[in-house]
Amino acid sequence: MLSWIRNGADFIFSGKDSTVTDEDIDELISRGQKKTEELNQLMENKTEENLRGFSMEESEYTVYNFEGVDYKQKQKVFTHWIEPPKRERKANYHVDSYFRDALRTSEPKAPKAPRPPKQPNIQDFQFFPPRLFELLDQEIYFYRQQVNYKVPLNVDLPK
Repeated sequence: MLSWIRNGADFIFSGKDSTVTDEDIDELISRGQKKTEELNQLMENKTEENLRGFSMEESEYTVYNFEGVDYKQKQKVFTHWIEPPKRERKANYHVDSYFRDALRTSEPKAPKAPRPPKQPNIQDFQFFPPRLFELLDQEIYFYRQQVNYKVPLNVDLPK
C-alpha cells in the first residue's frame, strides 16, 4: 500500500505539466487530517454512548430491524397461536394376563422336578459311548436323591 502512495506521489511531483501546486497538496492533507479527527471523535463518542446506554431493546439497530422493516412489530401482530392438542397416551392392555387369571379353571399342576446341574449338550451325530448316557442319568438320579425329591402320585390313574 505504501508503494501505491509513493508511486502516486512520484507521479504528481514528477509531472511538469501538472496543475497541482504545493498549496493544493497542503489543503488535501489538512482536509484529510480534519476528517480523521472528526471520525475519531465521532467513534469515541459513539462507543461511550453505546457502552453507557447499552440495551437489547429500543435501539436503532436491533436484530428485528432488517432493511427498514421492524419484524418485532410484525411478531406482535401474530397473536392467534393455536396450540396443538395434548398427546393422548394409549393404555397398554395386558390381555394375556387378564385371560390367564380369568380362565384359570383347572387345578394347579403337580410341582416339577428340581432342575439338576447343567449337563453337556450331546448330539446324536457325535457318537458318544453308551456308557456316557448311563452316567448322566445316574447324575440326575443322585441329584434328586440329595434334594429328597419324591415323584408325585398321579391321581388320575386307577389303583
